[in-house]
Amino acid sequence: MTSLDLSDPNLPAALDLAVAAAREAGDILRRLGGQPVQVLSAEGRDIKTQADRDAEAAILARLRDASPWPILAEESGDQGVPDVGPFWVVDPLDGTLNFARGIPLATVAIALMEADRPLLGVIYDFCRDELFRGLAQPGAGLWEIAGVQHPLSVSAVSDPRQAILATGFPTNRDYSEPALREMIGQIQRFKKVRMLGSAAWMLAAVACGRVDAYAEDDLYLWDVAAGVALVQAAGGYVELNPSPRGRWARRVRVASRKSLWRPPA
Repeated sequence: MTSLDLSDPNLPAALDLAVAAAREAGDILRRLGGQPVQVLSAEGRDIKTQADRDAEAAILARLRDASPWPILAEESGDQGVPDVGPFWVVDPLDGTLNFARGIPLATVAIALMEADRPLLGVIYDFCRDELFRGLAQPGAGLWEIAGVQHPLSVSAVSDPRQAILATGFPTNRDYSEPALREMIGQIQRFKKVRMLGSAAWMLAAVACGRVDAYAEDDLYLWDVAAGVALVQAAGGYVELNPSPRGRWARRVRVASRKSLWRPPA
């Protein structure tokens, strides 16, 4: 499969396709949000609902109909993702437990990637009708609120003592006491810490300057791919690294400024 780079003329059309798919899924979820939630499983720290499946089915149908690239999706998994070449990454409902409990912090997230390199990302906050979209390069992101578009831009905060950190405890992470102590050591430098239940929403919040940094370990690529692309579009700092806890598990650090994670020597 042919590789893509950020100058490829096909990417703007791919971004428009992802926006349309995210909005369609968001419309489905908004309608379902007013009904009793059908929980399919609630094993361990995870939860799956019929709403996840319905939203994913709509996204996959649209992507397959209009693009040649394979798909990695939260509910249906790896559908022929190549070692070389672009592929879609889909989280049809990020923040499922929030959604199931009526907490209005949940999103649809769609990215196009090649290996671990984001090409574009779309996050749709269907609870507020806010859409974040962009190619993964500085100056190429937009934030749409009530039909009005604004450039995506991270905050100017560079000192962790003045910064808000967003984070969470993903299903797949190590919950042992040493691992949690290590996490506390990383986050206690920040002025405030917020746990909001949707990795995609928190990454979009970094991209638009609502918060200044984000970190989570051992969550999955579909949780973060779109948000990482948007932080790059907003001019932010990104670390996206493999995790030993699975092929698609990742460890993520993003920020408005590199100094929030890597202080100058």
